[in-house]
Amino acid sequence: MLKRVGSALGLLLLCAISILRVALPPHVLPATAPDTTFSAERAMRHVEQIAERPHPMATADHDRVRDYIVGQLTALGLQPQIQQATAIGTRYQQAGHVQNILARVPTGDSTSKAAVLVMVHYDGVEAGPAAADDGAGAAALLETLRALRARKRPLAPDVIALFTDGEEAGLLGAAAFVREHPWAKDVAVVLNFEARGTSGRSFMFETGPGNLDAARALRNAHDATAGSVFATIYRLLPNDTDLSELAALRLPALNFAFADGVERYHTSNDDVSHLNPGSLQHHGSQMLAMTRTFGTKQLPRPRTGDGVFFDLPMVGLVVYPQGLEPPLAILAFVLVVALVVRHGKGVVAGLLAALASLVMSGAVGAIAGRFLKGPAVWSGLNAIGIALLALAVTAACYSVAKRWSTPRGLHVGALIVWLVFALALSIRAPGTGYLFTWPVIFAAGAALLSRGRVVAEWVTAIVTLLLLAGFIYGVTVVMLGVTGAGAVALCVLASLIALLLAPQLEPIAGQARWLGAPWLASAGLVILVIAAFTVRPNADHPLRSALVYAEDADSSDAWLGTIGRANDPWTREVIGDVAPAAIPAWTSRLSEYGSRFTGRKVQLVPLGVPNATLIHDTLMSGARRITLRVTAPAGATTLVMRASGAKVLSSSIDGREVDTTRYRSRSRDWVMQYWAVPDTGATVALSIPAGSHVEFDLAARRPGIPPLPGVTIPQRPPYVVPSQTGDVSIVYRRKQF
Repeated sequence: MLKRVGSALGLLLLCAISILRVALPPHVLPATAPDTTFSAERAMRHVEQIAERPHPMATADHDRVRDYIVGQLTALGLQPQIQQATAIGTRYQQAGHVQNILARVPTGDSTSKAAVLVMVHYDGVEAGPAAADDGAGAAALLETLRALRARKRPLAPDVIALFTDGEEAGLLGAAAFVREHPWAKDVAVVLNFEARGTSGRSFMFETGPGNLDAARALRNAHDATAGSVFATIYRLLPNDTDLSELAALRLPALNFAFADGVERYHTSNDDVSHLNPGSLQHHGSQMLAMTRTFGTKQLPRPRTGDGVFFDLPMVGLVVYPQGLEPPLAILAFVLVVALVVRHGKGVVAGLLAALASLVMSGAVGAIAGRFLKGPAVWSGLNAIGIALLALAVTAACYSVAKRWSTPRGLHVGALIVWLVFALALSIRAPGTGYLFTWPVIFAAGAALLSRGRVVAEWVTAIVTLLLLAGFIYGVTVVMLGVTGAGAVALCVLASLIALLLAPQLEPIAGQARWLGAPWLASAGLVILVIAAFTVRPNADHPLRSALVYAEDADSSDAWLGTIGRANDPWTREVIGDVAPAAIPAWTSRLSEYGSRFTGRKVQLVPLGVPNATLIHDTLMSGARRITLRVTAPAGATTLVMRASGAKVLSSSIDGREVDTTRYRSRSRDWVMQYWAVPDTGATVALSIPAGSHVEFDLAARRPGIPPLPGVTIPQRPPYVVPSQTGDVSIVYRRKQF
């Protein structure tokens, strides 16, 4: 009995170590720390200033933050500059007037202009003060520059500090830097720092091409949380940060972000009180370490292929060339084949049992995850409950299969499934196969031993759980949530691990009926019930909302509603029950994301109106070229423009051609959202087929909802917070040219 309890506690301890490695950021260094180190306590002083209030583009607080950063750079003895430009994004249909802040830490070496670029953004969304995204990054860069300036010996090569503008508006500042700033050609290495939550460790989740050299350099951070699996997956996702605009330069790059507390991301709760100082410490420590690492190496860096890398507790970052993945997968194949030859009896039954376990566990995750909404999606308690249900299914399948197989045959059958994953990923998605290859090698090697097998099995457990338990937590609870794909991945991986570690788990179950499946299922259900009563929306784990007042300047129509569905009771109370058929067609043009407007009709309160006037109308190369002067009313932060009725062959804004070749998605009509429209307006030129005409829609957005006659908007409860744009007013009109 004591041995069984000890084994169970040992496996749980390994899981805890792996998860805590991913979940807990380092301790905070105080303001009294040495000048050459990074102190989150010092950096938090900058966050408090930057995140005092929301500071999106085209607001007074945006300029307040700009001036604060410029003042801090000047106080450090640097010579900051502001790059003002009309930026046009290459990933999204976005443009705007940006004000990038740049400073260069020189070396005095005139023989090379190659530099390390450290990049953050200083703008935020309209809904919140952006303490984490990206006040933490801006504060970390200021503290990093202070620490660098405290060094007696300057770095060589130069360090370029870039505080981009308009990241939240579509990566606009980064696009303007790449397209127009002379320093862009000097960049040899890029470090970018972001946030997708308010807590957690700072993951290095994205790299540039040929990342082996950069991953080796990352070892100098000594406390990195990284995995080539994240970099490989991120390349396939439709997600972007400022680094996406720098991708055109094809440079070595590392991208960092902390992502726990995602329910507060882009909300009013992304504030100083919810930002974890430990996350800022981890962010800044890596920023300083990597800036020093690349700032003391010869640039440009050597060109390499991609690497495989992952971090382990007490080991640090493991890095090796991606070319080793196929040989390691072949080694795993040879070991598993040897096991099949030695223990052929019952292998087919074991294989079928493993496949049944995975399918049924995945189904459990899909079903259970559908019942989770709001903060429950990010709950570790729900993750434990769902994982226990998956383990119950696995134990039941294993118990049934024992009637037609032996424990060794069942284990070998499971190893075949693991091997298939290892081989497939090593071939199809290099950089991810290590998650399966290393556990298979250790497990198969242990199974082939006649002496020392117990020790080898525990080594297998150590490698597997340290490698995968934290990874599962990070992917599900932190990044995807325990719903949809996240819940399915949680259950499938939990089942796979249980099958791989069956030699340790079966003795723990002892003579329990169905290997303890009823107990596991009961425990999982109890935990899910507890979570249902305790994991509720509250001030720290809120529901998102955003009201929209929309008026049609061409009529007397006005509406109060929201973009998309009303997903919280407060919003439903404000806008009431609305029949979709009663909503006029023009409201579908309110959102640049194409989501449908939901709302009720209210009395119009006239606001400033956007306008477009014709400047030129000419024929060029057989096409009609119309040039418009587009203006936004006072107080507007953005202006959405849509041209329909004729195909737009090409376009330019403020004399800069719109490049659509790298767009993430395309719409049937020409659409552009312009941020921070100058008082003098923007110049928009469209080329359309000769003889055709366009309907030109304009929608100007400004913060806040005006007082509406006969409408009382109650105060939000603590568990409902403004999100993304926050409450806004939109004025729509249509013109024809």
